[in-house]
Amino acid sequence: MPAALHLPALGHKISTNVRFAASALLFPELAGSLAERLFLTPPRPRDAAAAALDLIEARSGMIEHKGRHIATWRWGSLDSPAVLLVHGWGGNAAQMRAFVFPLLSAGLRVIAYDQPAHGVSEGRLTGLPDFADVLAEIVWHHGDVRAAIGHSLGATAAALAHAANKAELRKIVLVSPPSDLVGYSRHFARWHWIPEPVRDAMQAAIEERYGLRWSELELARLAPRLGAQALVIHDRADRVVPWKQGEQFARHWQGARLMSTEGLGHRRILQDEAVTQAAADFICAR
Repeated sequence: MPAALHLPALGHKISTNVRFAASALLFPELAGSLAERLFLTPPRPRDAAAAALDLIEARSGMIEHKGRHIATWRWGSLDSPAVLLVHGWGGNAAQMRAFVFPLLSAGLRVIAYDQPAHGVSEGRLTGLPDFADVLAEIVWHHGDVRAAIGHSLGATAAALAHAANKAELRKIVLVSPPSDLVGYSRHFARWHWIPEPVRDAMQAAIEERYGLRWSELELARLAPRLGAQALVIHDRADRVVPWKQGEQFARHWQGARLMSTEGLGHRRILQDEAVTQAAADFICAR
């Protein structure tokens, strides 16, 4: 992509970072609040409605979660056991569409949805605990959900919901899952020129918002409660979530299998036929 196309975004980033640097010096509490809102604000692509049209053959619906309407889509017979497709940060349900056909061919019902503050679902701020709570709400609403396929933060949310006994899943496929959330927040802070004291204030504000300490989300703490069978799929060239984080998930999760791919990166992995078929075969015990 030509460098000129990045100039407006780069200018906005520099402007935002300068504001953070100034606020951190003059108004540290304000800087922490600003950082919290930025950290919990996902990118909203302009083509969210167009992406939803890619799911036009599905039966669409809505559920309400904490006053926000969450858009859902369903394929297959209501009498069939269900598999949940869970997209990640900044994504949408349509990104998971390639998994639908292999699952339907296996006789399963498939449910996808837009995360809160993503796609055509409502909301402005959201985070990992919201992802996990909405997943649990959809599992309860639709019933007989046996498995989930999650991408990126959606995969981590599926693991969190399962570990917290919010969703009784038998099998989970984790595609490109991040396992180091504190490390990600530090990368986020460096990108936005946020000093460590302000990042600490941001983390404290997010913990207070959700009533959940980040230490409780560490993989080593979640691992003993991860009883479902798991398949981790991660590309060695993933530049968004390094492969080693998926490897850590597979290593800590007792009995988990790791499938490594080459040259698919963080997003194209969702369109690869070998990946989508491997996920379906794992869920169907083939």
